[in-house]
Amino acid sequence: MTNVRVRIVAVVAVSIGLALFAPGGPRKACSQPVPGGTLDPLTIPKFVTPLVIPPEMPKSTVQPGVPAAAYNIAVRQFKQQILPGGVWNTVNGRSDTFGATTVWSYGRAQDKIPVGFIAPAPLSSNISFNYPAFTVENTSGIMTRVRWINDLVDAKGNYLPHLLPVDQTLHWANPPATGCIDGTNRTECRTFNTAPYTGPVPLVTHVHGAHVNASSDGYPEAWWLPAAKNIPAGYAARGTVFDQFDPRNTVKGSAYFAYENDQPAATLWYHDHTLGITRNNVYAGPAGFWLVRGGANGDAFVDDGTSAALNDGRLPGPAPRAGMGDPNFNAAIRATIREIPVVIQDRSFNADGSLFYPDNRAFFEGLNVSGATPPQFPGAGVLNIPFIPNSDISAIWNPEVFFNTMVVNGTTWPQLESAPARYRLRLLNGCNSRTLNLTLFTVTGAGPDGIMGTADDVLGAEIPFYQIGAEQGFLPQVVMIKTGQYTPLPGNGAIPAGLAAPDPMQALLMGPAERADVIIDFTGLADGTVVRMINTAPDAPFGGFPDAPADIDTTGQVMQFVVKASLIQPGDALTTPPENLVLPAEASLPATVAVRQLTLNEEESTRLCVQAQPDGSITTLFVDPMPLPGFLSACAAAGGMPMGPREAKLGVLVADPMTGMMMSMPMMWADIITEAPVTGTTEIWEIYNLTMDAHPIHPHLVRFEVVDRQPFDMMTFMPSGPAVPPEPYEQGYKDTVLAYPGQITRVKATFDKIGLYVWHCHILEHEDNEMMRPYMVKIDPAFPDVNADGKLAVTDALDLLKKLKSPLLAGAPYDLTGDGTLDVRDVLALLRTIVFGPPR
Repeated sequence: MTNVRVRIVAVVAVSIGLALFAPGGPRKACSQPVPGGTLDPLTIPKFVTPLVIPPEMPKSTVQPGVPAAAYNIAVRQFKQQILPGGVWNTVNGRSDTFGATTVWSYGRAQDKIPVGFIAPAPLSSNISFNYPAFTVENTSGIMTRVRWINDLVDAKGNYLPHLLPVDQTLHWANPPATGCIDGTNRTECRTFNTAPYTGPVPLVTHVHGAHVNASSDGYPEAWWLPAAKNIPAGYAARGTVFDQFDPRNTVKGSAYFAYENDQPAATLWYHDHTLGITRNNVYAGPAGFWLVRGGANGDAFVDDGTSAALNDGRLPGPAPRAGMGDPNFNAAIRATIREIPVVIQDRSFNADGSLFYPDNRAFFEGLNVSGATPPQFPGAGVLNIPFIPNSDISAIWNPEVFFNTMVVNGTTWPQLESAPARYRLRLLNGCNSRTLNLTLFTVTGAGPDGIMGTADDVLGAEIPFYQIGAEQGFLPQVVMIKTGQYTPLPGNGAIPAGLAAPDPMQALLMGPAERADVIIDFTGLADGTVVRMINTAPDAPFGGFPDAPADIDTTGQVMQFVVKASLIQPGDALTTPPENLVLPAEASLPATVAVRQLTLNEEESTRLCVQAQPDGSITTLFVDPMPLPGFLSACAAAGGMPMGPREAKLGVLVADPMTGMMMSMPMMWADIITEAPVTGTTEIWEIYNLTMDAHPIHPHLVRFEVVDRQPFDMMTFMPSGPAVPPEPYEQGYKDTVLAYPGQITRVKATFDKIGLYVWHCHILEHEDNEMMRPYMVKIDPAFPDVNADGKLAVTDALDLLKKLKSPLLAGAPYDLTGDGTLDVRDVLALLRTIVFGPPR
């Protein structure tokens, strides 16, 4: 099937050429931007807006109800100046003021948003609503309690519809609780309703990477609606398994969660996780950093390997913290900041400044909608096929989407004036589908067009990233990263010979949701030096290198730094050079008790046979009324092929009952749970990727070690080559890993909190259409320690009684009798175990 992958890669490969990214290499400004909204990204000036530094989220001083929470955080709709406002456009010699963009994001609930408000705003305004959201600061080992409030209502208290097109034919939250394709009327199902959803928006917040109790994890079916006045009759206000850490909370439109933070210091982030519409909700804006500091592996235990003193290493700082002043509207405070959370996202916009997200499947194919004018791709063909309910293809959902503008901390192509000092950036790939491959180059001048920020700019020396941490804390060693080379540093001041990256193009590679804690060293750079962050991953699904790089005029550029000597601070001389850093060591996980074999799958239509035409159009050959055994052969005989992809799925590797051969069994979200580790056990998950894409896989709850990757034969599932250890930047603890096509990716994790969680691909368009599965951590029936205090006592039985009311725990996690439910009989069984020991 010809799709956007082929179309975009072909255009970019011809127009750019890999030589563009070699310092001093040939440059030509003839690339073609990724298609998107009605705003041409080439008309947006770059590097004219200062990088927004997310401040710390202020704690609540007003409580909307009981129990009290440290944070009462609401999601609201407001406008933000994401595009440049009131700048001189050197491209066409005119002053451009781009319209503000309507977004959603989190902020302190007590802060009032006035009419006409446009973010970002000074801290003195007492308005903490911003995209991305302010950073929630946490201390390792100390619980953080949050009341999350869905406040997507207008000034009159009526619900606000979604900003983006929501496809109701996916398995989604379905608040109308009607019209399921199986004939039932309920939430959480697929429907035959092909119209975009316009009702009240469901939300549920997930802290990505949190080692947290199941009630507070943000399970996709635990969503809730805003407390709007006009919720239609019959709508469900909550998802099937809505739950709270503290059920005493009765504040309408909210849920009360608590996070133990019982994990080492780490770079986490929070975002929406509602079933079937995560891609829409996150694209609209609500996401922010959740940083865990302190503990035995915190910054205080970093060492300088060139001195005899212990724990005397000093990382760049400070970070923006409450009470220190405004990092964005106070120049003196801004000049002191050396640690900055940085989220990179791709977005597209319309001419009025609004967000663009496609409302039709033809967009993914690079085609036009039959009969629609004006065409979304002038000169292209047409996608002329039937959709659900007349086939099994959804009309709105796009398998992946790549946008044409880079947005960093809520601003297009920003610039940071930097001291000639060391900076610590906590980088997050917050894109829906896009993989990033980041490099840093000095820019020695504009090219022949005289305009900085275009493809003919002359690049100078490459500046390395020094990666000190991944998603779940410090790496074993600092890794110096340059294009094609990784260099683990011993911490004694030496810089040994580097290791070759898997491909000469590879640099700081980050799949969606991956994080990299890095140091950039600007020391020694002359005043006025320009350093540009460049992205050389493709404008298309990523399956590994080599690949055509992103459009250098648009998505190939990320942000820019300009060295300014006047910003130097006395503390800058005290930070430790990266090559001297010795990072806190972490123990390895315990021995493995089980190995699970899992699969990644992409499925095509089982009903719709199509054919590509000379002009690129895709037309229908025939549609079977239902899936039939002979569909594939009949489609091939007719000269066609099944329409695809239809959906992406996780699955399990099983033996064919007829032949004994190994086979992949793809699973739906609603299928029976197949992954159910016993609490406290350590498992290796072997993930077999049967697709063309690299998938960023994220299991909730756990931090894991990447064990290795190994190629396999897709027919026999037998390894076809040696296992390769993880890359140096993957050798710390992680929570998201890229699983490459044709490879087994092995990860090792300990499952130690009882309850219902999920694992999924973090390409949000995949996650929303079946590439997510529930998994369950079960209590150990031989030692049912409910309160996890290391002993069995009557208090465990009392705690189990309390859990009878928890929807997320009402089934098998605490089932001690084997009947698949949690009831009083399980409490009695626990009491018998306390008195007599486990049953023989």
